[in-house]
Amino acid sequence: MIRFLIISATIASLAGCVSVLPKTEAPEAYYRIGPIQPMHELKASVRIREPEASRLFSGRTIAAEDETGALRVVRAVQWTDNATEMMLGGLLDALNGKGEHAALPAGASGPTQYEVTWRMSEFTLYGSTARCRLDAALLTGRARTVISQTTVATTAVALDNTNAARAKALTDAGRACISELAAFIAEETAGETPAP
Repeated sequence: MIRFLIISATIASLAGCVSVLPKTEAPEAYYRIGPIQPMHELKASVRIREPEASRLFSGRTIAAEDETGALRVVRAVQWTDNATEMMLGGLLDALNGKGEHAALPAGASGPTQYEVTWRMSEFTLYGSTARCRLDAALLTGRARTVISQTTVATTAVALDNTNAARAKALTDAGRACISELAAFIAEETAGETPAP
């Protein structure tokens, strides 16, 4: 009987705690990077891994840096998916290939001639300026030796200071980063290709 009373009291106290927790607000708008039209022709097969990123940049939240360097979550706007997944999808979209010349995600089976590893080192807002920076390495498919490296950095300016306009600017900066990285991949893999 005492055990029953203790369990009942515990459940009642937990139910009371749940009602005072703050409710999460749904964002007013969701944003996405893709789909992106194919813009760079591949002459080789390339496996592209999902980019690495800090937890704040890789999720669905949009971050802004203030004058002191502190990063804060921008309220009322959010990505439709994790930012790293959207960037990977956008890069795969931007690379056009035919037949055996294709860009494949890391989970695809089979060997490829090249592999791309990359990192989103910046994907934030600073006032009305959106900033994107990607660091990438192109490797041979089988031996995984580094062939070339690049850093791509782009910015876009929001039309006004609303969170919606700032989020739109960040999508523009992200698309520009993807376009430049796709151009690098297509150019670097256009020459004599190693066997998969």
